[in-house]
Order: sequence, then structure tokens, then C-alpha cells
Amino acid sequence: MAEYIERLETRLMIGVGAAFDIHAGILRDAPQWVKDSGLQWLDRLCQEPRRLWRRYLTNNPRFLWDIALQCSGLKRFEVH
Repeated sequence: MAEYIERLETRLMIGVGAAFDIHAGILRDAPQWVKDSGLQWLDRLCQEPRRLWRRYLTNNPRFLWDIALQCSGLKRFEVH
């Protein structure tokens, strides 16, 4: 979305993830216990490993690291 926002005549874009694919029956939804335990991302990774491995296995640890830095007071991230 960030790549295309400047090309479109809009100021707001909302990502819905796999919601449309799940509702259309293209992807199966995770079982409720997986959702309740916060592991829906792992279920999606198992369904689409080629497409999602880089996003989940490199971006997510970086995100968690940044959260740890902010919570510890070592770094502050500004919201733009």
C-alpha cells in the first residue's frame, strides 16, 4: 500500500490482510483456539510459506526488538 498511495487519488488505505481470501474460500481460516492463542500468523505461514516467510521471520523479530527498546526506555519511536 505504501508503494501505491502516491499513485492513487486517496489519502487513506486500509489493509485487511487475508480477510477477503478467507471469506472467498481461497484460504482456510485458522481454528478458534489458534486465534485465541495469538498464533494465527503461524497458521498463515504454514499455508503460504513462500510468500510470507520473509515478512514473518524477519520483520516480526525486528518489530519485537523495537518494542523492547521502547519499553525499556532505550529508544523512542515517533508516530508520524
